[in-house]
Amino acid sequence: MYQRAIAFYCTLVYDWLIMRKIGTIAEKELAQRFIDYLYSIGVAAHIDAAEDGVCRVWVEDEDRLVAARDAIEAFEKNPHASKYQEAAEKAESLRKKERRAKAAFSRQVYDRRRLDRRVRWFSIPVTRILILLSIVATMLGGLDHDAEIMRWLAISMYRQGLPEIFQGQVWRLFTPIFLHASLTHGGFGILHILFNMLWLWDLGGMVERVQGGRSLLIKVLVMGGLSNLLQYQIAGPAFGGMSGVVFGLLGYCWMRGRQDLTSGLFVHPRIMFMMTFWFILGFSGMLGPIANAAHGGGLAVGLFWGYISATVVNTRGR
Repeated sequence: MYQRAIAFYCTLVYDWLIMRKIGTIAEKELAQRFIDYLYSIGVAAHIDAAEDGVCRVWVEDEDRLVAARDAIEAFEKNPHASKYQEAAEKAESLRKKERRAKAAFSRQVYDRRRLDRRVRWFSIPVTRILILLSIVATMLGGLDHDAEIMRWLAISMYRQGLPEIFQGQVWRLFTPIFLHASLTHGGFGILHILFNMLWLWDLGGMVERVQGGRSLLIKVLVMGGLSNLLQYQIAGPAFGGMSGVVFGLLGYCWMRGRQDLTSGLFVHPRIMFMMTFWFILGFSGMLGPIANAAHGGGLAVGLFWGYISATVVNTRGR
């Protein structure tokens, strides 16, 4: 009893807030004829059948209520008039045109789902190389202090001054992004590279597909270099990982996608939630020593870059 009462109340609220009933028509065939007529004159409406078989006519646009009520009064007087019979063909023609227009629009819209389907391993070479280099560096020891790869790819072996870089080893500004926790560190080592590579595949692949490999590489170098320098200044040289770049790409894609709807970039709310949660969890200290400065620096660079690039595009489009 209570369920029926609640359902009835909800139906009333929906009907009054969303649509308006303009009348009833006894026969379904006649009701459909009238709906076709309304559609042919640009009034969106639909019918539903009551328990006694009578069709109720609902109008979706409140601004067209007066026209729809006048139309149903005229229809009730002469439902077999030629204009109503001819309206069925006109309505069907209009519906076909609308379906074709929607299909053409859907082919032009470069939405995220289509982007995901088109992104394949061999269509994003820069992203692929970044992933492979990270895996190789991790397999060779990664952030293990005794690993030879660490001595060559870390930003520095000294706490201050960056002497190696000033001596010409400029690659050290960027190569820490390939160093992840060694797989011998158990679950953390696996998760460290796994999550970074998945997010790099998702975000980096999207940027490369939309803007090209050169654009992605420039972003990786800038975001990686700046986030590495910030992490070094705050916590010293014992760090590594693609997280600074990944958070930079997250900030860029999110901001650019929101400010420039033509960009083709989009961050799913689920990914945004997961990465925000991971970002906050890192600062909580629950995960141990995390390169939080790199995370925050990369994110800030990405947000700023996305905002500026969207602003430039929107300004040119005016």
